[in-house]
Amino acid sequence: MKSFLKEVFKKMAVTMVSAILFAILSVFLLGALLASLVEDPKKEHSAESFLVLDLTMNLTDRPAGLGLQDLTRQALIDELPPPQLHLLEVLNALSKARKDPKIAGIFVTGSFMPAGYGCGYQAIKELLDGMEDFKKSKKPVIGFMHSPTQLDYLVYSNCDELYMDPSGTLLINGLASEQIFFAESFEKYGVGMQVVKVGDFKGAVEPYTSTKYSQENRMQIGKLLKSRWANYLSTLASGRSIELLDLNQSLQKQFLFRPDQAKELGFVDESMPFNEFIDYLASIGAPAKEGKDGFRKIKLVDYLDRSDSQSLDKDLFTDGTSKIKVIYVEGTIVDGLGDDGLSVGGGEIASRLREARFDGDCEAIVLRINSPGGSVAGSDAILCELRRVRKEGIPVVVSMGSVAASGGYWIATECDYLVAGEQTITGSIGVFGLLPNLKDLATRFGIHWDSVQTHPHSNLMSVSRPKSEEEIQVIQNYVETLYDQFIELVASARKLPRKRVEKIAEGRVWVGADAREIGLIDDFGGLEDAIQKAAEIAKLGDNYDIQEIPALKSPMQAIEELLEVSASLDDKSLKKPPTGLTLLTKEIDGLLSRIETLNDPRQAYGILPWYRRCFGFGD
Repeated sequence: MKSFLKEVFKKMAVTMVSAILFAILSVFLLGALLASLVEDPKKEHSAESFLVLDLTMNLTDRPAGLGLQDLTRQALIDELPPPQLHLLEVLNALSKARKDPKIAGIFVTGSFMPAGYGCGYQAIKELLDGMEDFKKSKKPVIGFMHSPTQLDYLVYSNCDELYMDPSGTLLINGLASEQIFFAESFEKYGVGMQVVKVGDFKGAVEPYTSTKYSQENRMQIGKLLKSRWANYLSTLASGRSIELLDLNQSLQKQFLFRPDQAKELGFVDESMPFNEFIDYLASIGAPAKEGKDGFRKIKLVDYLDRSDSQSLDKDLFTDGTSKIKVIYVEGTIVDGLGDDGLSVGGGEIASRLREARFDGDCEAIVLRINSPGGSVAGSDAILCELRRVRKEGIPVVVSMGSVAASGGYWIATECDYLVAGEQTITGSIGVFGLLPNLKDLATRFGIHWDSVQTHPHSNLMSVSRPKSEEEIQVIQNYVETLYDQFIELVASARKLPRKRVEKIAEGRVWVGADAREIGLIDDFGGLEDAIQKAAEIAKLGDNYDIQEIPALKSPMQAIEELLEVSASLDDKSLKKPPTGLTLLTKEIDGLLSRIETLNDPRQAYGILPWYRRCFGFGD
């Protein structure tokens, strides 16, 4: 019997070891296969090539990379979604192209495909600054469009020459911010929603408690849209060399233009079919080699300087041993860990700041914020670690992206210098608490809760019942304490009298131009300006490297994600159903997604939920 069992266990052990070895070998083979699919050799470009700036991308602040779904899709059907490129690498490519003697010019084409917090207005404006810098080389920027969105046309209007397909249209019909409201539906189906808040302008809770915008919220959103529209038209007028008054008058009469009308009004230079257009580009640059039709070109994605390391050595900076770490906070701030571009954990960012603090080569930090805020606990975790960083003598410069409001502004208060764009949405200094309960809804379906507890308020945070007046008052006091803390943070950091901060708070939202005037920011500037300011404060001269956190994910890192089973099970992006087929279901899906991120342990939030990534541009 012993020998029999010994033999059985021996065979089991051999089988198990063989299975493990096979699994390891399979992973390495799969990794090699997928890496070969996505890691093409670095493509060279010929002289007189055009750099193709294809807007068919999601332009984000933070680096991303290929996910498991992307790798699988390409491996099976040789297809990838539109690339997700981040701002700093695109600006670096434009800077490199300016000095590259082989680049004859830039060809702009395509249409943005926003996702998450990508393609924000400030990111697009910084892209325009990069294009303006490229123009100093005297090389042309030439665009060809069919039927661009208004956000697309912001980039196209900056081209030296702009051509339009004869079958295309141009729509310039203004900006709008639309919100879906659920209060009546909640009441009908028995979903209770109790709210505590501070600030008349803190409209964060309105979608859950009302059927329309409050007067205060409508007023401030209207002001923001008017400011953005004025900036948009000014940018168009400058790019197309049209008098602003004439542009306004044209748009008062009409907003949808055929190619001939667009040409007459100066919105485009010429209308021609694409096949004629590429012949024109070939005549400016050079025809494609090897008898191919078209012109010599290199795609932006092939021109980017990407490496497997986390270090990004930019051409406009000299390599050195000292580092400036660019740490990105993009998405709703939640309590805990995680970072997927849609939400980011306060604990995650605090951990990255902690690592930077212990890195002996880190001489300065740039905190790039593109967030409407979120959990107070998550925001405070970041703030506390920023204080530790500065206490260690490491300067912190904050660069605000398209939005840095509420909790996003909370963390911006702890810095040595703060820059934002003229159209960055910021402020929203206010706090609220959202307390849902499902008691009425559940009882309609015969569902009941019962509880055994040691204190009358032990199940305070449960959704099984509404909160009593006494409990609401306790939570209101807590929220007011947080608001008072927020006011003190701003007053101390910005060196403003408390009474003045109280006047500009109350949940009010500001654009960067107003924020500088009232003292909420130090100056206008983009991400590259913030990096240069950090180098100046740290007295680094030109001798430093830039390290982005998070770094671009390589294909092999995506393979590693496959092995992290527990992480995959918790990955919200894998569990989410496809976006709804109608506008209504999209709105509901978006609302539920936003509710899902509200995970503060005390249900206290500083967030601007009506902000969308392309605020005003139909997003």
